[in-house]
Amino acid sequence: MKYLSFIFLIVLFCACNRSQTGDIEISGTAKNATYGSIVIKDIVKNMIFKADIKDNKFAIKGYLQYSGYYRMIFSTPATKGITREVELYLEPGNYTINIDPAFINDYPAVTSTSEVQKQLSQYYAINDTMRHESRRKVIAINNQMKTGGDEIKDGDNIEEIARLQEEEIKASRVDPLSVFNAFMNKYPDNVVASHIMIGMDYQNDPASYQKLYQKFSAGAKATEDGKTLEQKLKQLSGLAPGSPMPKIEGSTPTGEKLDIKAMHKKLLLIDFWRSTNGTSRDNHKRIIGQLMQLSTKGFGVISVSLDTVRAKWTAAIDKDKMKWTQISDLKGDESLNGVNWGIKSIPAYYLIDGEGRIIKRVSEFNDLPAEVEDFLKPNKQH
Repeated sequence: MKYLSFIFLIVLFCACNRSQTGDIEISGTAKNATYGSIVIKDIVKNMIFKADIKDNKFAIKGYLQYSGYYRMIFSTPATKGITREVELYLEPGNYTINIDPAFINDYPAVTSTSEVQKQLSQYYAINDTMRHESRRKVIAINNQMKTGGDEIKDGDNIEEIARLQEEEIKASRVDPLSVFNAFMNKYPDNVVASHIMIGMDYQNDPASYQKLYQKFSAGAKATEDGKTLEQKLKQLSGLAPGSPMPKIEGSTPTGEKLDIKAMHKKLLLIDFWRSTNGTSRDNHKRIIGQLMQLSTKGFGVISVSLDTVRAKWTAAIDKDKMKWTQISDLKGDESLNGVNWGIKSIPAYYLIDGEGRIIKRVSEFNDLPAEVEDFLKPNKQH
């Protein structure tokens, strides 16, 4: 059976490559929509097809230049001005798409001759199911809190309400990795796994994602996304805790190169930022207020800018009162610092020791103070 599945996936992958171009027909309905619009764009946001919704229906007939992943954007009066964007895998053939604006956040029902699109629909169906379950939990917790409203006035149940509020926050979040694992468990032989994973935050835990990648079908690994993901995960494996840190390219505003060991610090925060990023700039105030007082205990900061204009970079340093080491190669998104450190979005943070070994990547600034203080505890074993 496994051998037959393997053959099926290889045939499917080859079939997708053979049908790169050809005629495509997309028809569908948008419930309770007397008018509206459907726009389909490619991955670089060029409009490929457009259709008007008239009396709840729409139709597209054209020539598809290449098979692949596209974005469908639709809006109707029923969505009250909200546009919805969903992902589709298009290849020559026939598609029927049914949209229900009453469930605007759900993936539309797609019937297609494309096996890849069928798998994509299966993934989003699991995502929607888990999201609905999360919503039901939130409502149930809210009802519990409302029931205990009178008791709060007496101050008898404040701790219980605080516990419920914490549960509510957790319940409102749908973990993308949980959705992905549920999909993989149900459909292990799919070919869309690499495409889905490449859009996830695998940079924060490349080792775990590498293990998941090894379980992918041959078809998923053979896709362009699969090949790209394999390269990125291999590169990121060098960022595991205990690994030597990648070189930081560039220099200080005065032209000096970085020398980690010359800083004589026990712990260093690597802060990836950009002058135009508001969250980065706000967090510099928090570095000053919450972390720099630990400099006497061996803590230091290196801010690595992904700017391209020197004047903007240095002006932001002065305005943010960043009186610690500043480095940039002024190459922006083309910087090797972003590539070598696996930076997908900013701000991003790493903690390294005084010898230049990676301790860990920290996703949220809120987690940094506790991580730093824990590392700098007296007699802490490292």
